[in-house]
Formats: sequence, structure tokens, C-alpha cells
Amino acid sequence: MSEAVGKMLGVGRALGSRVVTNKDLEETLETDDAWVTERTGIRERRFVAEGEDCATLAVDASKAALAHAGVEGEELDLILCATSTAPESMPSVACLVGEAIGAPGVGAFDVAAACAGYSYAANVASSMLKGGAARRMLLIGADAMTKIVDQNERSTAVLFADGAGAVVLEKGDGESGFVDHILGADGRMAPLLRAGHPGAEEKLYQNGREVFKFAVRIFPEMVEKLLARNDVNPDEVQYVIPHQANARIIQAAVRKMRIPEERVVVNMDRYGNTSAASIPISYPDIYADFEPGRYVITVGFGSGLTWAANLYRI
Repeated sequence: MSEAVGKMLGVGRALGSRVVTNKDLEETLETDDAWVTERTGIRERRFVAEGEDCATLAVDASKAALAHAGVEGEELDLILCATSTAPESMPSVACLVGEAIGAPGVGAFDVAAACAGYSYAANVASSMLKGGAARRMLLIGADAMTKIVDQNERSTAVLFADGAGAVVLEKGDGESGFVDHILGADGRMAPLLRAGHPGAEEKLYQNGREVFKFAVRIFPEMVEKLLARNDVNPDEVQYVIPHQANARIIQAAVRKMRIPEERVVVNMDRYGNTSAASIPISYPDIYADFEPGRYVITVGFGSGLTWAANLYRI
């Protein structure tokens, strides 16, 4: 049995305060509820309101996770945030979180890998814990995608939303935590999905057809690779949490896997595509049902193009 590192102590999430339904989008876009639901699986999403951004969402999710874990900010050794929509080039969102949760002097930095960001950051987090750089840490995925999306461009405006998820991790006793990771990137495919900084004129562009084909291929490949090289039976997997990109991507990918659809977590119908936040946003809905000894697989894929996956033993 492989040693597990990064036991979860608590989870939390925060969402943009504006609820935007498909019906609401009919007022500004040439679309309708049936088309959006059929093409994406999304029925409503959450947008930030005035005074909210990626950093405020990350702070709120972090406070919720710390409260759930019964941990104070000053008890952390490290804060790590996966995001591509920080409100400023500097300071990092992680630094802003540290100040807000009362963690002066605690190391903090961001990881940018777009929609694969949380899965990338989970790999970094477990490595830091295993190597002794931290004993207890805060892992965050946060994005305010509406800051980089053209709300007049139907192909992207119906998909993306704003949110944050946070997890409190400690090194643990080797029984529960992350046991394996996959990381990958191919900059040759960068033109397929790119965007400028929040506030920049260059808004998010996505070649939906090519990104779809890429995601449907890489998602099940990573799941099967993690199962094979760790000698894990599909029946031992309690949940697969994919990046919530599009329901059709998930449905097509699941048909290629040995894990049944009912064990694949889907919540984009309520939250939309929140990029690096979409995986940790899922935890509060399932955390209480975790069964010790079973596994959770998290899978991210996005701009870069990047891909990453994590095998976590409960």
C-alpha cells in the first residue's frame, strides 16, 4: 500500500453572489434555456457582484474550510492557491488570503494551470507536506471567470462562472491522503484556449470542438493510468470528480471508463464552469459521505493545454 500524504481536515466553498440562469442569458444573448442545457448541462451559474473578485471568493472559501476543520489561520504552515484570474499581477491571491485569515508570516503562493490548476496544486501540496516544508496547509482553487469572458460571446458566456473551493490538509499518518498524481502540458495547443488578464482587452477564446476532443481523450486516459499503476480496482473508487467543463465532455469520457456514471460528481448544472475552483467546490457536497479506505480521483484539463489528475485515499 502506497503511503498517503495530505489528509483532509475540512473543506469549504464560496460562490459569486449573483445567480444567473439560462433564462437571464436570453435577455442579452441569442440563445435559450433549452439550447444551453442541452449543449452544456448548465442551468444556472454564479457571477461575482460589485466588490467581489477571485480573491474575495478565495478568502470566504478558506474561512469556511478552516472553520470546518477547527483550525486557525496561524496554525497553518503554507497557503497555496490555484488561479488564473487574480485581480492583480501581484500580490498573489494566496498572500491576500493569508492576511485575511490571520496567518502572518505563513508562506503563500499561487499556481497557474487554468482549469487543471487544482489538480496541479494538489500535487505541489502533497509534495510540500511529504518533503517537510509544511505540516498543515491550505489548498485553494479560485477563479472569477467573468472577469476574462466576453459576455456577448455566446460560446463562452454560457459556460463560465465564478467560485472558490478550499481544503485544509495535514501530513497525516500515511493512511489517508494523496497517493499518486499525473501532470501534463502541451504548449503546442495553446492557441486553442487562451485569454488576457482580468481587465485586458483580450477576452477568453476557446476552440470548443478541439478542446472537446482533447478532454474526452485525456480524461479517461488519466483515470485508467492511475488505477493501473496503483493496482486499484474500479470498485474501490467512491468518487471521480472531473473539472466541470461541459456535461457532454463528462458523458463522453465516462463511456470510456470502467467506473459507472453514478460515481462521477457533476454539479455544473448549478455552478457552471469555475475553472480551477470546480473540483474543490464539489467537496462540501460529498465530504460527509467519504468511506475510509476507498478512493477519490480528481481530474483537471484546460488551457495550456494542461492536464492533471490525483488519486486520493480516503
